[in-house]
Amino acid sequence: MNNPAFEEKEVKLANTALARALWPYIRPYAWMLLVSSFLALAVTGFELIIPLLIQKALDGFILPAGPVPGTRFFGIEFTTFKGFGLLFLGLVLAEFGISFFQTLFMEYTGQKIILNLRCRLFSHMSRLPVAYFDKNASGRLVSRVASDIENMNEMFTSVLIFMAKDMVLMAGGIAAMIYLAPGAALPLAGTVPIILAAAILFSRAARGAFRTIRQKIGEINHQFSEAVTGIKVIQTIPAGPAFIRRFNRLNRAHFRAALFQIKLFALFMPFIGFMATAMTAGMLWKGGSSVMENAMTIGELTAALTYIKIFFRPLRELAEKFNLLQNALASGERIVTVLNQHPAGATGHAPLKTAPNPIDNITRVEFNHIRFSYQKGTPVLQDISFCLEQGKSLGIAGRTGAGKSSIINLLTGFYPPDSGRILINGTDLGRLDIAAVRARTALVMQDPILFSGTIRDNIRPWGTDLGDALLESALDKAGCRFLSEKFKGLDTELKEGGSPLSSGEKQLVCIARAFAVDPDLIIFDEATSYMDSASEQAIHQAMEKLLYNRMSILIAHRLSTIRNCDTILLLSKGTIREQGSHQELVDLGGEYFHLLQKENI
Repeated sequence: MNNPAFEEKEVKLANTALARALWPYIRPYAWMLLVSSFLALAVTGFELIIPLLIQKALDGFILPAGPVPGTRFFGIEFTTFKGFGLLFLGLVLAEFGISFFQTLFMEYTGQKIILNLRCRLFSHMSRLPVAYFDKNASGRLVSRVASDIENMNEMFTSVLIFMAKDMVLMAGGIAAMIYLAPGAALPLAGTVPIILAAAILFSRAARGAFRTIRQKIGEINHQFSEAVTGIKVIQTIPAGPAFIRRFNRLNRAHFRAALFQIKLFALFMPFIGFMATAMTAGMLWKGGSSVMENAMTIGELTAALTYIKIFFRPLRELAEKFNLLQNALASGERIVTVLNQHPAGATGHAPLKTAPNPIDNITRVEFNHIRFSYQKGTPVLQDISFCLEQGKSLGIAGRTGAGKSSIINLLTGFYPPDSGRILINGTDLGRLDIAAVRARTALVMQDPILFSGTIRDNIRPWGTDLGDALLESALDKAGCRFLSEKFKGLDTELKEGGSPLSSGEKQLVCIARAFAVDPDLIIFDEATSYMDSASEQAIHQAMEKLLYNRMSILIAHRLSTIRNCDTILLLSKGTIREQGSHQELVDLGGEYFHLLQKENI
């Protein structure tokens, strides 16, 4: 499908816009973030107090300025070093305890947010139009639910709260330096705007680099997923060298983006180191002079130097945190891109609405002058009209690309028509609850789709508690006796792709799934293609039981499959070339008759 509206594009969002887009998924846990932030700030307070304790210990006891050792801290007078040491120990233990609970609560909060966001994302993706998945590779979408969500977890647990904590540390460090040594600290504080401006410029440049890296990783995931899926074809053609060259090109593009990011850090981090060394040297020069002039104590100089270290420590750790933050922001943009996808906005068609009273059963299906195209200007169906009543069957034949499967895509609500009306029981499909329509419809496709899990999980209608007796009956009607003979019946465990069942066995299980649904409308989309004669015969027998006294639509390349249908449509280039029963079309002596002769029927 080539509808560009469905193709996911990288978007650039301001941090505030990204926060607004993600806020509905974070809001239920906002109070937990506030508690984590409060605990983080409490830990920061303890970190800022420690250098003051060191200063008091040096000036009051180790190198006392007066004849009698002692010091005052927060209004409390300490006359012995032992008592002051116990205070120091108590504050350190308190910091340890608060840090433990803060880390535990913060990680729990992050995991709760990610749990909510991942569930919401998967639920949203499961409701997106089929055309969205036509245009976006599975590897790219897998990375949204897996790696991109995990990157968001890093932002909540390792970045946001700690960055706020670091800002407080930096501000507290500057304030403490000015308090302890105003003459030395004020000139040094003038360099802070230069450092912050450099950090802002660096962040803007690095944001684009990380966005490119995430995009290239998504392309690599898609390429690898495609290669694994088609490994047999790749090795048979052989197409291995071509795939390797393509994969290497993607890897080199990722390498170039990563190298640019490395160059940014290689420039920024030495600059921060230089500024830290310069501020330390300035404090030693000015502070040392003040100490020699008895205008400043050794303890105050030591504390001021410690606060310089505290000020620059967050900047030195910025590389790791900024890496996590930019990865998370880039992932957040990609997640928001998916969450912003909407059936109505993406297609330009009116969305399917939910009817006040869901449909109970399907007794009549009618296509009324339907026109449809996947890409504007390239019609796939033109003026398609037919009517199907309860208990009747409709066969659809035509060459590849004639539009057979497109009729099914429209009937099941995967795509809306460009014009015309699809009526179910006389009501426009767009006004019905499409989920209720699908619940009364069974679709058996050319490629049988089974999921990992038990046979019971695969054939039981989702959202029901259908008992094993009814499920066993469905398997028996579908001719699935081999499950009890060769495997474990309903408890048979299937792996990815329905392994260890053969193609024919998988198709019979899909027919059993249709029996379990007990549908009003059965759709077989070339269900016997590529089957051996024995499997095809078994499937035809199961189909006959399933189709008895039900409304059905059969799509087939071979006319022998649909010759017993009440009505047959012969499609060609999106139009109905011939329409009627098998005998009527034979008597007509047209294209259908000539196709029969070619098949020797």
